[in-house]
Amino acid sequence: MWDLIKCIAGVMNNCSGIVALFDPIAAQSWLNISTAIFNYLVCFSSYVTSVMAAYVAVERCLCVTVPLKVKWLLTPKVTLLACLVISVVVFGAFAAMFALYDLVRAWDATLNASIVIYKKSQFYIENDGPLFAYYNISGILWPLASFVVILIATIIIIVKLREGSKFRLGQSSTAASQPEAGSSSQGKRKDQQQRQQNVMKRDRQVVKMLLVIIIIYIASLAPRIAHYMVKYFVYDYYFLRRSHYLFEFTTSILMIADSTNGAVNFFVFYKMSSSFRVTLSTMFSRSKTSRPTQA
Repeated sequence: MWDLIKCIAGVMNNCSGIVALFDPIAAQSWLNISTAIFNYLVCFSSYVTSVMAAYVAVERCLCVTVPLKVKWLLTPKVTLLACLVISVVVFGAFAAMFALYDLVRAWDATLNASIVIYKKSQFYIENDGPLFAYYNISGILWPLASFVVILIATIIIIVKLREGSKFRLGQSSTAASQPEAGSSSQGKRKDQQQRQQNVMKRDRQVVKMLLVIIIIYIASLAPRIAHYMVKYFVYDYYFLRRSHYLFEFTTSILMIADSTNGAVNFFVFYKMSSSFRVTLSTMFSRSKTSRPTQA
């Protein structure tokens, strides 16, 4: 859901170019509104999705390490509650940043018209120092902590899957070395070996998918972590400060990376996860069958 919100907010943030084809004045107003609202929505949605990714990684790790206990430990209600708590806590940690700017109408001499602009709010002026220190540190710690959790969980999953593959390979070798007792036992042995090979192939596919996801995660969030570190140490690197245009440029690049990440995840899971494809096709088939037929 948060990937979808991120993509929609990214599209809304870049609608000013399309609006400019019909109304340049409205386009400039939309650009200023987007900077104060949709820019932050894309950013904060990225943090929620990063923590969600960490939670999913922990779930997968538990499925591999304690498969017999995971069914009663991670019920659908527990998963739903965890997702709601993550959404409220992470998004709520940054919600105060939406109060940084006031949207007001002002006269623009270049356009010779009244447009909507954003200016520093009273909340911004009164809490400039501690608010931005908290904001920048949170912007570094949330994705960094999520990355560490994902990395540790991925390593554990890969190690456990390889241990299981080695164990099954050893069983297959032992069965192959036993003398043949008949055609029926030989057929059963071949079927067992084929099933073990299919399981090992699936394990390799899971490892490959996890590595692709973690590489995408690093590529999308590492620049944003660096971006926030620069903000923390360089005060003028922000909107309506000395480096306003440089900050605006880098923010636009990061927004493209965030929106791309939100869209790419769907195709990665669709391409590499057979269970995801089955679930998706089941959902669409149910929606088609539930539609009333017209006479």
